[in-house]
Amino acid sequence: MSNPDSVLLGTHIQNQETDRQQNQSDLFGTSQRVLFLDSLRSKGKYKYTRYRGLPIRYAGGKSLGVGHIVEQIPDGLKKLVSPFIGGGAVEIACAKELGMQVCAYDIFDILVNYWQVQLSSANELAERLKKWQPTKTQYTEIKERLKAHWNDEERISNPLALAAHYWFNHNLSYGPGFLGWMSKIYESPERYTRSVQTVQNFRCPNLTVNTGSFEKTIQMHSDDFLYCDPPYYLDEGEMFRGIYPQRNFPVHHKGFNHELLRDLLHEHNNGFVLSYNDCQTIRQWYADFQILEVRWQYTLGQGETRIGKNRIENGTGHVKRSHELLIVKNV
Repeated sequence: MSNPDSVLLGTHIQNQETDRQQNQSDLFGTSQRVLFLDSLRSKGKYKYTRYRGLPIRYAGGKSLGVGHIVEQIPDGLKKLVSPFIGGGAVEIACAKELGMQVCAYDIFDILVNYWQVQLSSANELAERLKKWQPTKTQYTEIKERLKAHWNDEERISNPLALAAHYWFNHNLSYGPGFLGWMSKIYESPERYTRSVQTVQNFRCPNLTVNTGSFEKTIQMHSDDFLYCDPPYYLDEGEMFRGIYPQRNFPVHHKGFNHELLRDLLHEHNNGFVLSYNDCQTIRQWYADFQILEVRWQYTLGQGETRIGKNRIENGTGHVKRSHELLIVKNV
């Protein structure tokens, strides 16, 4: 049984750290948010560099978009709510670098379980991962167990074991993608060791993650500022296939109710930042709000250099560029 005094002391220390992060400034009074954005500024063709130190790879992740998105979040905000955590780049940056309390959700329960274990038991998760090797044989074994869990054939009841299976399968896959195939570039033992060390070292006490659908979570947090990164709109633009949780079975993507999200955000009491793919329908739906065009490089499949006929003919190469909108409601 935990000591109540120790729990109170730990809470007090965590609150002090949060206050320190929120109030930290340089000698000229520059806010922590401005200092963080300055640290991400790129000397290349993109405005911001990638936000690093994330414990998991994620298709559609926003590690390269963190700077653009944090620019639009109010300076000094104390609480942020995210209905779609995914890879968690923006949520982690806000919690770790800016000291916000971040309440995140996702409908994919296996992903949520991973985040809960990562946040509460990083050492134990890393020790479990150290027992495996980044080989195709090991990958196939882990994938088959995870697939049996997904299909309700043989459930993995232990949360730590399930989190380890998910991380191993996802982080070593091409894409990355859930229940996909192993990427050759992740067969490196040195790369695997570094990735597991990131898992072991990761701490983010200001972040909580729970299972929940946006239909409920947005209404639960009607007075909070939101960051929303939903599945992209597939009927127009350059996004043609759903990818959540996997391109071959995008059950969370194809059935997504974009119209309901639109209605909930129009009715929302506080502000929000919304990431979407650029297409005419999305521009029309959110014409009442500020719409910003941003560009960065997609990480989905970035290790794959093979390209098809269309890319060869039009000269675009294997690097995929974003076609992204940030939609902002200020308060």
